[in-house]
Amino acid sequence: MSTRTPGPLLALGRTAEVYAWQEDQVLKLFYAWSSPDSAQHEIEIGRAIAAMALPTPKLVSALEIEGRQGILYERVEGPSMLKQTNAKPWLVFRFARELADLHAEIHRHNGDGLPPLRPALRWEIDQVDSLPPTLKAGVLRLLDTLPDGSALCHCDFHPDQVLITATGPVIIDWMTAHQGHPLADLARTLILLKVGQVPYAGWAMRAIISLWRGLFYRTYIARYLERHPAATQGEINTWMIPVAAARLNEHIAGEQEPLLRMIRSYLPMH
Repeated sequence: MSTRTPGPLLALGRTAEVYAWQEDQVLKLFYAWSSPDSAQHEIEIGRAIAAMALPTPKLVSALEIEGRQGILYERVEGPSMLKQTNAKPWLVFRFARELADLHAEIHRHNGDGLPPLRPALRWEIDQVDSLPPTLKAGVLRLLDTLPDGSALCHCDFHPDQVLITATGPVIIDWMTAHQGHPLADLARTLILLKVGQVPYAGWAMRAIISLWRGLFYRTYIARYLERHPAATQGEINTWMIPVAAARLNEHIAGEQEPLLRMIRSYLPMH
């Protein structure tokens, strides 16, 4: 257990806080309610990702502070792509294309050694209590028809997970990484771009995001399809249904109704 006091708070997330540590390190400190297994799981994933040629901070070590699990990472300087897009909305097209290029690069890697995505989606869907039984059964039947995959999937990839640094973009927060079909991972990002809520955003930031959200979404998906021309919009739309249902299990305010509408609008046709 470390007796050292963390430096200034740098960022807030849904499961952890990020603090300055040493000049070249940051501390990801999980909330007290988080399972101790969360840090160990992220360490194992971090080691697997470190073996791949991807722009991501290096994992240094694990530690504990006042009963809270923490992980030290290499410090990477730069604002998130989300904050940069809000500060410079005229760059929305550039950032959307850059995010798609990074996502395509992730999917070129094999996710061997990571947990499989399909069982994780099924488990999340099973836990959702806001889906009527017949609708849930329909989503699970649809999931069973979809192909497996072996790609590396970030599973929480969005503009706040990319830092814009002096040497280029850097991808952070891999704790949700799985091995699976790349279009499942793409669907998750599209859902986040469409309805995702930013936990630390005030009214002014939310207003700015609402102005560029649609442009970013359309530019991002167009660019991704340029990089993966074999993928079709129909396949992507199909994957969005089980992924949206799994997202319901996160119980995020403001997302429940849009996600339910998305699911209901698709399943009557199938």
